[in-house]
Amino acid sequence: MKKKLLSIGIGLLAISFNAISQESIDSNQTSISQEKEGKLTIGGYGQIDYNQPFNDTAKANGTLDVHRLVILLGYQFNDRVSFVTEIETEHVVELYVEQAFINYKVIEPFSIRAGLMLIPMGIINEYHEPPTFNGVERPNLDNTIVPSTWREIGAGFTGNIDKLSIKYQAYVVNGFMGYNGAGTLRGSDGFRKGRQKGAASTISSPNYSAKLDFYGITGLKIGAAAYVGETQST
Repeated sequence: MKKKLLSIGIGLLAISFNAISQESIDSNQTSISQEKEGKLTIGGYGQIDYNQPFNDTAKANGTLDVHRLVILLGYQFNDRVSFVTEIETEHVVELYVEQAFINYKVIEPFSIRAGLMLIPMGIINEYHEPPTFNGVERPNLDNTIVPSTWREIGAGFTGNIDKLSIKYQAYVVNGFMGYNGAGTLRGSDGFRKGRQKGAASTISSPNYSAKLDFYGITGLKIGAAAYVGETQST
């Protein structure tokens, strides 16, 4: 039986002072560290999905889902120290902390960061909502191999070298949970079941993540990322 699937995503306008989309939220994470002392940043975005299968021989029910609502909160304590967090609800009933980190600017192109952070791997994990990709659901590659939204607890450094149009990130984090009384990684799920997401995480050996982006050509962004380490076990 031949099947077709129609997917429609509806973006919700979020009440915000500085951000109304996933990409602008990322921009605000950078701009928060540039605000004046005592500056509060509030932003957010939302996504509602409508998926409708079409069959040749039968009518199928569609599905509606408040996929996610995300609120960004940031605070600039002084000209060096800032705090950023994203709080997310998924499917109405699930609540997550997607990011929560402290940023300390040592000098203009170099900052130290620690807390719950997105792993800088690929495009979708950092900019993971439409219209970064074509369609409503994330690409399969970014659901299993790069299990977005992939975040872990760690520390490292980041910065932008504007003269070279380069952004760099390097972190030490806890890795995927591979065994917690039973195996957690399966071929059908890729790495998704191994994400610890900052929830009572275990670290038995550190993992390393790094990424380099070049943004010097208008309309083009090129990056290279690496992730090295072992799975964690209890």
